[in-house]
Amino acid sequence: MKSVFPTFKARGTVSNIVVLLALVSVFSLSSARPIVRNVRTHDEFERLIKHHKEVTGLPVVVDFFSDGCGPCRMIAPYYKQLAKQYKDRAVFAKVDVNRNRETSGWARIRSMPTFQFYVNGKKKHQFSGADQNQLQQYTEKFAREAEKNNVRITAEALKEFYEKHAPEKATEENLAKVMEKAGGESGGPGHRKLAVALEKKYGEPPITEKRSTQKAETKQRAEKKKESDAQADSGKPNLHLASMEELLKEIDQRKEQAAEKEFEQAEEADGDADEEDENERLFKPWVGDEYSERLAIIGGGPAGLSAAIYAARSGLNPVVVAPPAGGQLQGKGVMVENYPAVLDSTGPEVVFEMMKQAAKYGTTFHDEEAVEVDLVNKIIKTNSSTLKAQSIVIATGADSRWLDVEGEQELRGGGVSACATCDGYLFKDQHVIVIGGGDTAMEEALHLARTSSKVTLIHRRDSFRASRVLATRVHENPKIEIMWNTSVTKFVGKVPVQTEDDDSLEDPQPELTHVVLRSAGESDDFELECSGAFIAIGHDPNTKLFKTQLDMADNGYIHVLPFSTKTSLEGVFAAGDVADSVYRQAITSAGTGAMAALDAERWLAEMGLEDERAKAEEEFMKELMEDIEQDDEAKQAILQQDECDD
Repeated sequence: MKSVFPTFKARGTVSNIVVLLALVSVFSLSSARPIVRNVRTHDEFERLIKHHKEVTGLPVVVDFFSDGCGPCRMIAPYYKQLAKQYKDRAVFAKVDVNRNRETSGWARIRSMPTFQFYVNGKKKHQFSGADQNQLQQYTEKFAREAEKNNVRITAEALKEFYEKHAPEKATEENLAKVMEKAGGESGGPGHRKLAVALEKKYGEPPITEKRSTQKAETKQRAEKKKESDAQADSGKPNLHLASMEELLKEIDQRKEQAAEKEFEQAEEADGDADEEDENERLFKPWVGDEYSERLAIIGGGPAGLSAAIYAARSGLNPVVVAPPAGGQLQGKGVMVENYPAVLDSTGPEVVFEMMKQAAKYGTTFHDEEAVEVDLVNKIIKTNSSTLKAQSIVIATGADSRWLDVEGEQELRGGGVSACATCDGYLFKDQHVIVIGGGDTAMEEALHLARTSSKVTLIHRRDSFRASRVLATRVHENPKIEIMWNTSVTKFVGKVPVQTEDDDSLEDPQPELTHVVLRSAGESDDFELECSGAFIAIGHDPNTKLFKTQLDMADNGYIHVLPFSTKTSLEGVFAAGDVADSVYRQAITSAGTGAMAALDAERWLAEMGLEDERAKAEEEFMKELMEDIEQDDEAKQAILQQDECDD
């Protein structure tokens, strides 16, 4: 991130520096802090950790993410929801690894998303992956720990306690030593331990107060500002008479004051003043009721979103049930070059435009993963809700296939990945390997070659099965080296040397150091050092939820009728990679998504299934009009009777 402060040459220095001092004051203004704080610089990160260590004692949860990372997008809405839930119990921040490389490098991030938990300035835990359960579990754990330590014994309270129980220890010197041993006057774990020890020894604890009260924070900031102003007034030079050294020193001081003021304003801002995102207003969340949806689409990739666009334009008001990950296309950081009318756009950008188009015509989104599906009764369950539909389109796509060799599982998140777009930038200027020989492997290698110092492409055969265009680009790239007829037999890593900030870290993540390889026809293994390994050996269809409910091939792909998306169950349709073991392209997935929406529309019409919600509204309006007509007739009869009486 470039500095907002201009740099001046030597000539005109005094006048220019005076202007710069004025600019420093202007840039000290800050906007309100969102629920999830976007940490843009490492200095801001350090201030955040330090502030909540010394002032509030609240745990800090940090999400290291990237806009091109599908799992990062998937977990983001839940992370924001969790931040609102724990608003007064924990602090939530996010770090874009592409923009704040200093912090992500310092934190040794090797996979995204990675979540780190800080308590009292110490990193206590971290994990990689979009795991909602772990995120909830550790947030609650450290929030409770922080609540126990939210204790402060004031100097006055400590003095009163000793005067009552041990007058000989109520001296200023002893009180200062006890307070210093407890970690200072700011409170925290040391004060809680002190209170427990004193209660055990004397039968009752000293009077305590909460350390992170608004009153305490305001008082501390006021005292800090008063002290800072006093120091500034005492040593402030006359700018027009100051030397160059004094002017430069004044600039540094004002920059520091501006940064401190900006941080404090952000901390004091109302957390409910979360920035309204125009896209959030466009994407309407699904709100369930007692009525069945006309069409539910399970999956949010090109197939599911194409089905949503067609169904929405047909008036079916479809619901897309899927985390906002965008399928495989979401993970393609290279330009999408084989999708008609799409030029100079990456996979995430294409998916986002599809979502906007679907939302524009009335699609609603339920940003949760389907965990249980009853296809016969058309019932879809997520972790928090149950949705009933009249028809279903299955567009759950496929997941990356893994090697299942030693060390692979343990090093996921520590250098072993299946998404170069998500994690590739973390290995800038380092040696990485890619395993595979198809289009996905070529795309991963080309993407990594942009930032890594060297890419070794490992393939078990003597030729690629990838398209000619991509294979040619790989061959011509000077940063990519190919190892033919070679397989990976083992991933090896070690836990890095821990720093002072990591000394209390639970279950530290080992990091990849090298891979063990074996050439075809050979019995001896050899090693290859690398920092990252990206596996691109194909995908398996996501059809486990539907096993025993639908006719499938042995490899898990759903059988559909020829020239159709109809499955073996009435009212259930399949689109995209779940039913395509041959082409598996974004464009073919989108095409079958459109087919599925059209098939569903025809099936609903043939079955005579009406819109339950619209029918209920129609009946309600009919009853309302009948009541109004009856009231009008009754009033008319009363008027006529009154006329007769007159």
